[in-house]
Amino acid sequence: MLREVVRAVAILITGFWLPWSASQSRAAGVPRSQKLGLDEYVARAVEAAPELDVARWAVLSQQADLQKARASSFLPEFTATNTFGFARRARGTVLESPDTVDTRAFGPFNRVEIQLVQPLFTWGKITSGIEAATHAVGVKIAEHDGVEAAVVEQTKTLYYNIVLARSVRGILEETRDGFDDALETARERREDGDVDITEIDLLYLRVGRAEIAKEIPKLVAGETAALEALRVLAGGEPGSPLDVRDGLLDPEEVALAPVEHYLAELYDVSPAWRQIEQGVEAQVDELSRTEAEYFPDLLFTGYFGYSYAPDRDRQLNPFAWDQFNFLRGPGGFLTVRWPLNFHITATKVQKARAELGHLEARRRQARQGLAVELVSAYEGAVENRKAVEDLEDGRKAGRAILTLSVTNFDLAIGDAREILNALGNYARVSSSYYEAVRDYNVALARLARVLGAHDLRNAGIAVTREVGPDEDPDPAPAPPPG
Repeated sequence: MLREVVRAVAILITGFWLPWSASQSRAAGVPRSQKLGLDEYVARAVEAAPELDVARWAVLSQQADLQKARASSFLPEFTATNTFGFARRARGTVLESPDTVDTRAFGPFNRVEIQLVQPLFTWGKITSGIEAATHAVGVKIAEHDGVEAAVVEQTKTLYYNIVLARSVRGILEETRDGFDDALETARERREDGDVDITEIDLLYLRVGRAEIAKEIPKLVAGETAALEALRVLAGGEPGSPLDVRDGLLDPEEVALAPVEHYLAELYDVSPAWRQIEQGVEAQVDELSRTEAEYFPDLLFTGYFGYSYAPDRDRQLNPFAWDQFNFLRGPGGFLTVRWPLNFHITATKVQKARAELGHLEARRRQARQGLAVELVSAYEGAVENRKAVEDLEDGRKAGRAILTLSVTNFDLAIGDAREILNALGNYARVSSSYYEAVRDYNVALARLARVLGAHDLRNAGIAVTREVGPDEDPDPAPAPPPG
């Protein structure tokens, strides 16, 4: 039974890590001079994560689209063109000229044209476009917050598993030392003629020690590989002098509120929910903008043009067209622009409605899924907390049994089987205790991630407010360095 217990513990710790093997780790010979706590690793991981850089740039890109949408409400079409060139010489008038079509005589010309279009009434196209872009920024901010929460959870899980490996390794080393002491005492008693100690007792103790000892290197390799993963996640290099500060795994001190409290806050603080909610709102505005294409736009159009060619005579007859000498405007007009391709507009509206329906279906799905995920994480935390409390008592009992068995064995009133069972029970219940602590801490990290928080101490406090159409999105993540 002891063999199966030790093997299960070793697989639990070492089997979690896939990216690196012990042979690939360069940290074995590097002094670990800088020990960081969990909060420090979280801060470094949030700063260094490349996926967060991607999310930050996506927010900035969407903010640029919002500024473009806002700017489109004032002079969306405003151009000034200045043209230089050469024109054929032309003298006289339309009725009489000494020149013919001649390609040998040219002179310079300069033309300036200014055109502008200012929307006056567009049936809500511009307003809907601004609101859609505003909600699109909210989508990217929520996406960024969700990525950040996932990075925090990943960092915590790595950290907890490293400390779990060290805690279990300490238990196995302590158990191995206990087998060494028991084996030495048993040999001394046998040499002194104690008939209660048989050769088979010595063999059992040797087998038990070997089963424990052979698993310790596996735990060391798993711990080293996990530490390399945490270093890289925190922005360091493999083999860098970074280490975790904690040597024993302790349960996080968090006073859990009733699950109803977190459910009441879930749809205000969850990044996943805010992302889908902002996406629905953006699509509603996009549908309104598309439907407005059925109606004409009222525009103000302005124009000014001036061109001068000194080698050509200016034509004073208003019916004479001269593209090199003219003065047109300045002037303004009221314009009605009405795209009459209703069949194309209808397909755009149909597509926008389908996309809105898709997002609304996803919102209904997310509303159920998020609640289930939160309750699952909450119940996992509660159950593992109860397991921690129960196993803590069992660990103390196992320690007491081990102490009593060792004392009896040293006093020659106990046998080797009692030592073997006591060491096995102690290793099993202690390893289970630390495993339950890890599961409890990971469940808390998962619950915090669902709520979009770094930890449950500030879960539900920071809520990203909805962005108004005339203000910059706030809060927005800082731009990536460089």
